[in-house]
Amino acid sequence: MKKLFFCVCATIALILFNACSEKNGQVRYNIMGTAPADTTIYLVDRLIDAPIDSVVAKDGKFSFSGEQENRALLYVRLKDSPFNVMFFNDGKPVEINLVENTLKGSEINEKLNGYDREFSSVLLNLVSLNEKLGAMSDEERKEHIDEYFAVQDSLTNLCRSILDNNRDNLIPAAFLPVTLQLLGPDEGPKVMEEALNDKYAYMKCPFAKKYKEEYNKFMQQEKAASEALNSSIGKPFIDFEQPDTEGKTHKLSEYAGKGKWVLVDFWASWCGPCRAEMPNVVAAYEKYHAKGFDVIGVSYDDNADKWKKAIADLKMPWLQLSDLKGWNNATAEIYGIQAIPANLLIDPQGIIVSRDLRGAGLQQKLEEIFK
Repeated sequence: MKKLFFCVCATIALILFNACSEKNGQVRYNIMGTAPADTTIYLVDRLIDAPIDSVVAKDGKFSFSGEQENRALLYVRLKDSPFNVMFFNDGKPVEINLVENTLKGSEINEKLNGYDREFSSVLLNLVSLNEKLGAMSDEERKEHIDEYFAVQDSLTNLCRSILDNNRDNLIPAAFLPVTLQLLGPDEGPKVMEEALNDKYAYMKCPFAKKYKEEYNKFMQQEKAASEALNSSIGKPFIDFEQPDTEGKTHKLSEYAGKGKWVLVDFWASWCGPCRAEMPNVVAAYEKYHAKGFDVIGVSYDDNADKWKKAIADLKMPWLQLSDLKGWNNATAEIYGIQAIPANLLIDPQGIIVSRDLRGAGLQQKLEEIFK
C-alpha cells in the first residue's frame, strides 16, 4: 500500500518561469494543469513510487512547484485512477491535461507523452480483448486467441522500438520494467544486459539507475533459483500436498507420473503477467487435454475470494490448489520459485523435462510431444 503525503499547493502562474535552477543535483519543477474540478491530484516520484505532493483542483485547475532530483521520472495522476502523465524533471515548465492525458513542455517530455499515450492505447485494447475472451465459449475463444497474441506482440514491438530508437535520450528509462516483462524470461535478460549499459543517455535518470540495481539483485536471485530448478530437470518431481478451492486436499502424485503429461502452473490472481499468459495455457489445455495433457494450478494467493474469482473469470477448467499463504506457499521453497508466472512440465513417467514454458514456447513444446 502506498503511503500518501498530503500538501496543499497554492495555484500560481508559473508559465513564464523558464530558468533551470539546479543546486546539489536538485532541479526546480513547475507544473500547471487541467483536471476535473474538486478532484485530488498526486505528484509522484517513480523512484520511490509514492506521492511527493498533492493538491485539489480548483475550478478545474491545479499546479505544483518545488525541487526534485535532476532527470527524475515524475508523473501526475488523479486520485483512484490507474492512468498518469509522465515527464522528466528537466527544469522546463510542464502543462498537463488530466482529462485527455496530454502534456506540453520540453521536446523530450512531449515525445515521451506521445509514446506513453500510444502504449496506453494498445494496452487498453489488450485488456479489453482479455475480458472478451473470458466471456466467450471455448470454441469462440479458439477463433479469437490469435488476435489477442497479435496485440500482445504489437505492444512488445512498441517497447523494442522505444528502446532501439532512443538510446541517446531519457525516454527508455520510463519503459525499462514493462519491456522486460513483455519480452519474457527467454529474450528479456538478453535485451536488458545490453540496455542497462551506463553508456546510454537514459541511464542518467535516477529511476533507471535504481532499476538497474534492483534488476541485478533480482537476476542474482533468479539465477540461484534457476540453477536449483534446472538441477531438477531430468529428475522425478517432488511431491507436495495442498487444498483445492473446496478445501479438499490433493497430492501432485495423484496426477503426475500416472501416464499423462502434466504442467504444474504457478500463478496468482494479483499477478498481471500470469493473467496475460492464462489464455495461452487455456488454449493449450483445450487442444491437448484429450490427448493426454493436464494442468495443475498452484496459486500464490492469500485471499480465497480473489483466487476463486480469478479462476472463474479466466475460465480455467483444471484442478487448482493453494495453501493461501501468498509467497510463503510451500512449493516456492520446494521448487525454488522466485517469480511468477512459472511452470514445470512433467512427463508421463513423472520426470521433469522442462520449465517456464510460455507463449509460443509452450505451444511448440506440446506440438512436438503430441504430433
